[in-house]
Amino acid sequence: MKKLLSILFLLQICTLAFAQKPYWQQQTNYNIAVTLNDTLNTLTGVAQIEYSNNSPDTLHFIWIHLWPNAYKNDRTALSDQLLLIGSTDFYFAEENKKGYINRLNFTVDKATALTEDDEQHQDIVKLILPKALAPSQKILIETPFNVKLPYNFSRGGHVGQSYQITQWYPKPAVYDKDGWHPMPYLDQGEFYSEFGNFVVQITLPQNYVVAATGELQNDDEKVWLKQRNTENNIGVDFDKKTKKFTTPTSSTLTKTLLYKQNNVHDFAWFADKTFVVQTDTMQLQIGNVILVNSFALPQNKALYKNSIAYIKNAVKTKNNWVGTYPYNVVSVVDNAAPTGGGMEYPTITLLTAKTQHELEDVINHEVGHNWFYGILGSNERDYPWLDEGVNTYYDLRYNDEAAITKVTANKQNDFLSKRIPENIEKTLLQTIIYNKKDQPINTSSQNFTQTNYALVGYYKTACWLQQLEKKIGTATFDKAMQAYYEQWKFKHPSPANFRAAFEQASNTNLSENFDLLNKKGPLPTAQKRYTSKATFFNLQNTEVQKYISFAPAVGFNYYDKLMIGGLVHNYNLPPTKLQFIVAPLYATGTKKINGIGNFNYTMWQTKTGAKFIVSGTVAKFTGGSFTDSTNTKNPLQFSKVVPAIKYIFGNNNVQSTVTKYVQFKTYLIKETNILFERDIITSSNKITYPTAKRYVNELQVGIVNSRVLYPYKATFNGIQGDGFVRVALTTNYYFNYQKGGGLGVRLFAGKFIYTADKTFTNQFKTDPYHLNLTGPKGYEDYSYNNYFVGRSEFDGFSSQQIMNRDGFFKVRTDLLSNKIGKTDDWLVAVNFTTDFPKAINPLEVL
Repeated sequence: MKKLLSILFLLQICTLAFAQKPYWQQQTNYNIAVTLNDTLNTLTGVAQIEYSNNSPDTLHFIWIHLWPNAYKNDRTALSDQLLLIGSTDFYFAEENKKGYINRLNFTVDKATALTEDDEQHQDIVKLILPKALAPSQKILIETPFNVKLPYNFSRGGHVGQSYQITQWYPKPAVYDKDGWHPMPYLDQGEFYSEFGNFVVQITLPQNYVVAATGELQNDDEKVWLKQRNTENNIGVDFDKKTKKFTTPTSSTLTKTLLYKQNNVHDFAWFADKTFVVQTDTMQLQIGNVILVNSFALPQNKALYKNSIAYIKNAVKTKNNWVGTYPYNVVSVVDNAAPTGGGMEYPTITLLTAKTQHELEDVINHEVGHNWFYGILGSNERDYPWLDEGVNTYYDLRYNDEAAITKVTANKQNDFLSKRIPENIEKTLLQTIIYNKKDQPINTSSQNFTQTNYALVGYYKTACWLQQLEKKIGTATFDKAMQAYYEQWKFKHPSPANFRAAFEQASNTNLSENFDLLNKKGPLPTAQKRYTSKATFFNLQNTEVQKYISFAPAVGFNYYDKLMIGGLVHNYNLPPTKLQFIVAPLYATGTKKINGIGNFNYTMWQTKTGAKFIVSGTVAKFTGGSFTDSTNTKNPLQFSKVVPAIKYIFGNNNVQSTVTKYVQFKTYLIKETNILFERDIITSSNKITYPTAKRYVNELQVGIVNSRVLYPYKATFNGIQGDGFVRVALTTNYYFNYQKGGGLGVRLFAGKFIYTADKTFTNQFKTDPYHLNLTGPKGYEDYSYNNYFVGRSEFDGFSSQQIMNRDGFFKVRTDLLSNKIGKTDDWLVAVNFTTDFPKAINPLEVL
């Protein structure tokens, strides 16, 4: 029995040992020769990919990314996502601005290999291996290829003859312990690729300056670049024979440049005739000297004057905090495309900036990606926080510890700098959390909303890491990060590997901290908010302060004339459950105290964003006047009290652009009227100004889809008052034009119903509620919800204002003339509005 138990125990130990499989990853080595045609904006080339199967599995196929096909048409994942995040530029792009990859003819070890298209994505194919690839074996994949470069809508392409060549060659998908990771190209959501060694030959016209991943091997090109750097020339060429500079032209001569780089998972290159080149060296450790390059467009030469220093600071800080930079070159490139921020590639980054402060920030962030993305090759598509969030933590640390010069430091007395924090991200993050619109940190890139991708994936993760640093101490934090870096550089670390490094370094169970990665809501804090006062508004320190703000206020209408007063409110970011605004105003024309006030209170809110809001509005102004026989102007004032409740439906899909709501309001209105009486005893006329009361109940049900392509909304209104019911449906649909702008179609259908006898008196009394084919005027604004300069005027400039309600035909209606199409029965109307094409719209300059 003992022997049997011993055997079973031994088998169990062997089973456990076998279960703990050693880490492995595939290897992809590239040898690519490519030629740029700057007339056709194309690349032609041949790719050789040595694929090593280091997995324990036999492979019968390999998924291949053909990411240039993301720009092929409007049926790609990229096109869909660009629409989702609010851009129609690519969707409506002209055919010559789109791109693709073709002329592929795969062979494997010289044998023809077939491909199968992915069922869903045009930029992924399955390469069927002619012969199964066993573990520890390698194959040589070869194919010619042709790329039609798109206009740079996302990260790569061209702007005129300035080229941003990224994700441009056939690339095998990652195969790891979780299987294959084929993924379509996306704008929001980066990449996951195998490490390998690159040898790339680039042939292009001689007058281009090239910036690329890795080390340039051409000595004569190095001399040319160094000469441009020394002479500080802009937009010139260096003749290698005469050793003189000449003006660049469309060169018929070509050159072939060779770049090499080991241990990277991507290769990008950029070409422009006019790059201003700055080059220097930097010693990290004894014997470790790296080349530092900056490539700027001529118009940004002054902006980039300190770029080399910024690059060095970025490398030095990450080198000290995280680990040694392992490559021999680091470069930044000015982006000719109108896209903001930057995009990182191994040893090189493409970026845009408008100020020195912004340039330093973006260089620090993008150069930092050489560690978190370049060297630590995590799956950015599934775990963007492991790249963007960790890198942003070091941005915040750089700002705090590296003592960078901030532009705002010299503007301490500036109005906005006192009220808007530098890290406005914190305020915006608190706001989306309050509105239940946030998502957990551990959300994949494609499932984030655009707002959450930035505020949660980047900023909240950085704040979470700051809390982790505070818990275990800075020294232990650095020790953990450095151990993580050393263990996982040139590999594919996961969140579990990240956590293990920190728990081991701190000798602490960090479940409480890491569990927060999968939760919505604010990070735990002991801070309590207290009330403070502010002038105008204040967004500083709103995590601990609730401001009540005071400001001057002015108003104007035809009867009250200029109104002067004050404004008191607590509208801040993030908002509070109770929000209010009060604005008392003294009217210089009528000598009356007027004003408006509003409050709304969110009684409860669900995790899906559903809200129940109770609100109230009060207002008092002058809506008309009557001049009597003594030439005395008598103001006709109105006041209203409007209690309301509103329910906003939640949405399980946080990326949805649809909002649905139900709202009920009661308008309690007092109005000063004019009463003409005849005294038969004295045979004189008497004018009095009695106050009349009325009410209106309003039920509104609405749906709004704010998508960027063909947005729409529909609103049902039911109005009930003394002696009538009025129901109406208004729908709006917007048809986008290909070249900007669009056609708006509005449909209105309404019915007026008498609940009492239809008499002349009731017709006159309910006249303001009747349906209008033309836009209603001020006296027909039965709820006093719209601002009118001259609410009761019938002639002159002040009488020409109308409301967007009912039929909304813009037809002039003069004094005492019958309004066209006014009815107390039913009305159906269709409106069409169109934008001017941007090319001929003079208001585009605004």
